[in-house]
Amino acid sequence: MKAFKRILVIVIAIIACVVNVHAKSLHDETTTFKVYGNCNMCKNRIETALLKNQNIKKASWDAKSKMLTVIYDPHLISLDTINKIIADAGHDTDKAKAGDTVYNSLPGCCHYERKK
Repeated sequence: MKAFKRILVIVIAIIACVVNVHAKSLHDETTTFKVYGNCNMCKNRIETALLKNQNIKKASWDAKSKMLTVIYDPHLISLDTINKIIADAGHDTDKAKAGDTVYNSLPGCCHYERKK
């Protein structure tokens, strides 16, 4: 009987873990916003910087429209943090501006027109 109870507790614990993992994935959000840049090198830099964070599931930036679509877990990372990651990589958003030093270190083709 004790063995049965132990097995039952283990099964319930496993089920609780699986439900918890599924619950988190159901709360992902998708948002789209403008990120300044010019070329495929910018695209690679922006997407790579974001995808280094495990709370960001997907990032896709379009050079022509300058729009970034990002899928993330809002319980674990904020949009302000996402904007800061992008700015730290050298790209401005409407909410965060890259530092002059990091912007100036970008390759020439990546120098986009900055807002004043």
